[in-house]
Amino acid sequence: WLSWLLANYLSALGYPNMDPGSKFDKYWPASLHVVGKDILRFHAVYWPAFLMAADLPLPRRVFAHGWWTIDGEKMSKSVGNVIDPLDLVGKYGVDVTRFFLMADVPFGSDGDFSHERMLYRVNANLSNGLGNLCQRVIT
Repeated sequence: WLSWLLANYLSALGYPNMDPGSKFDKYWPASLHVVGKDILRFHAVYWPAFLMAADLPLPRRVFAHGWWTIDGEKMSKSVGNVIDPLDLVGKYGVDVTRFFLMADVPFGSDGDFSHERMLYRVNANLSNGLGNLCQRVIT
């Protein structure tokens, strides 16, 4: 288990080559280690212990992101309720998709997605609110 983790995380950076200018030297330790909230204990307790035992520097910061739920249910490939971001961009456009994710999915908390919620957020904030403001300022 430990050897698998160390091999997968570190071999991508050319470990054990830690020479100046190597990928390992450039990218390790991570400035930010982003993990799912369900595996935070492992990455905040066990992973640092493994790294310390191997005399390797620890990530500078660990951040656990929330889940993106679909109509209140955790997104899962096995359930089949996965949303492809490229499909969202294709349907709504990149700016609208970014706006929705930034406005409706709080960083670090769970965010719920539905097409109805996305349309509501976009219409209420962008079309009505921002559009109305621009119309009043420009005319």
